[in-house]
Amino acid sequence: MKDKSPSSLNEWLHFLKNKKFPVKSVNLARLKTQIKRTEETLDTLDGMQTNIASDPMLAFTILNEANRITLNQTSQIKTPLHAASMIGMKGITRLFTRFTPYNSKNKNHPPHLVAFLNQVQTSYEAASIAKYWAIKNVSSHEDDIFWTTLFRDSVRWLLWFYAYPLMTEISQKIIQGEKSSQAELSVLGCHIDELTVHMCLYWNTSNGIIDSFLTKHIPNNKERQELAHLAHHLDELPGFIEEKRLTILANNPLIFTYCATQVAREANLMGWNSKKLPFYYRVVATVMRRRLGEVIQIAHLASTEAATLYNMGGKIPLAFQLLDPELFIKKKVTKKPLSPLATLKKTVSNNDLLDIKLKASLALKTIQQTIPNMQHCIIFKHSINKTQPIFQSGYNIETIKSIRWNAPSNVFKKLSSRKSATHLFGQKLEELLKDLPHTSDQIIDTSSHLILASTSVSKNEMIIFWLETRIEFNEKDYKNLKQIVSLISHNII
Repeated sequence: MKDKSPSSLNEWLHFLKNKKFPVKSVNLARLKTQIKRTEETLDTLDGMQTNIASDPMLAFTILNEANRITLNQTSQIKTPLHAASMIGMKGITRLFTRFTPYNSKNKNHPPHLVAFLNQVQTSYEAASIAKYWAIKNVSSHEDDIFWTTLFRDSVRWLLWFYAYPLMTEISQKIIQGEKSSQAELSVLGCHIDELTVHMCLYWNTSNGIIDSFLTKHIPNNKERQELAHLAHHLDELPGFIEEKRLTILANNPLIFTYCATQVAREANLMGWNSKKLPFYYRVVATVMRRRLGEVIQIAHLASTEAATLYNMGGKIPLAFQLLDPELFIKKKVTKKPLSPLATLKKTVSNNDLLDIKLKASLALKTIQQTIPNMQHCIIFKHSINKTQPIFQSGYNIETIKSIRWNAPSNVFKKLSSRKSATHLFGQKLEELLKDLPHTSDQIIDTSSHLILASTSVSKNEMIIFWLETRIEFNEKDYKNLKQIVSLISHNII
């Protein structure tokens, strides 16, 4: 982007409202030819259906236009083919000024176009998964679910096309362990879902797509956990839903849209072996009341259909990863080494049996690699009202042993009761010295910076981090530690 990047919701709204929709040049040219021929032969729109449906931004624009001109009608238009018949050939012709064509046949695509095609293909994969789940659930809304799931990513497509560097930065942050919502807020100044809802209202997008972002129709985090818990046993059918609101949410096919989107994004970013995927499978298993293996099998089957029908050329389809991604690459890919945070995330994600000492050891190693300003570090284990050091770096070990870490301490009491983090230095640190464990002030200097953090790593165990330096900790150091703490945290699902 040549000009200064937007940095707030309103700025992004203004930015996107002025952008044209990327459409394959061949599809646009073919559509113009088809319209001309149809006008000459007085034919119908039937011959254009395949062309319209094969380009997502073309179909999306036509769908929005149809809903705009039928705004006061009770039933909304949910499929692009129905939309095309509503606005007619003259209506479609008026939309041509909203498109910017791109050449899909050029093998050397610019990075932003590759990323755009990648995201579109991921959306098609999500839409196919949602559709298959809906079909197997004997739903009559499978076509609506397909288009809703596909088009809910429309703003993401535009962001990858027009704001490629920023979206790349967000992806890197997520891979390194940062939550997607935090990454989006720090880079864009707003959440993409929030931006999508506002843009969909501006575009007159159908309510079904907007509803797929609202907690009125989609379970929140706590409700998703409750649904997932009912499918806790792999070889058994999920339990029955008893709570009224959960029953309503489970009967809303938009839950397939949400879960399929999360599955496709996570599999695209981290692979099919991502630790997060089973959670969404379990939610769907409860909704469909099927065994977990069946839900996964349906998702894999849907991804193979997407690979066949919607291969956009931006990336290797997810279905290929179910075998071996290198089988479909002519040149052997040399993988870049993972960052320390990404390595920690991968290690923890792939092993559910790490005990507190292993997690602490991994955390210490990552701290040493990512927080260069750290001069001294102690990692404590807190369990059954007892706190003891289990790893340390930089201190004299005899000095550490001599400190009464279990002495009454308001600071450690807070750290051992809930997940927390704080950065102390100067007067603030001096004021808190009396609240630290007895005699621990002997390892703190007047120029010290101290970061304290804690998190639960099992049902009854906490880890407390003590990082100290005589230089200073910066914001990046503090942020990296919080990511490390988050990665080793015990999440009860």
